[in-house]
Amino acid sequence: MKNLTKNKLFLISLLFPIILLLSMTIKPLATINYGETIRLQTVPVDPSNIFYGDYVDLEFEAENIPINLVEKTLRKKLEDNTYGSYPQDELKVYILLAHNNETNTHQVTSLSLSKPKSGTYIKGSLNPYINDGKVRALIPIEQYYLEDDTGLELEDKARNGELIATIKVRNGYAILRSVE
Repeated sequence: MKNLTKNKLFLISLLFPIILLLSMTIKPLATINYGETIRLQTVPVDPSNIFYGDYVDLEFEAENIPINLVEKTLRKKLEDNTYGSYPQDELKVYILLAHNNETNTHQVTSLSLSKPKSGTYIKGSLNPYINDGKVRALIPIEQYYLEDDTGLELEDKARNGELIATIKVRNGYAILRSVE
């Protein structure tokens, strides 16, 4: 009887780490398979790293949001400059996006502290300062790794306003798929 219990405990101890590791892939895989594909205009910097090779450090136009697109309660907190005393978890924001047919990219329609009930949105973090009538909401996609000696080509495209990031989004979770 004790051997059966020991065998069960041993089996559970083997399966638990495997189940834990597999569960960590659910959110990214669900986003890739069922998420909406969006395109965002980028403004990159082209650094190089001896360990990782070339990569593009991405900044999105959607991260610099005009103050008039910020929801009223959040705007008031930012304008009153009382936001610096808030806990870090309240700096989580939702960037609501809509497709622009002219540019074939998605652009910001609003910035909110509350999760939208519908529409396409990305969960980000807020820099609680207003600069030149804009606030900065950071999208948690920062780097895109490339083949060696291809980063300069993408940087040139970015300077001409031709660099677009293709992103899969599901329930606010974003995965960078490509930069073109």
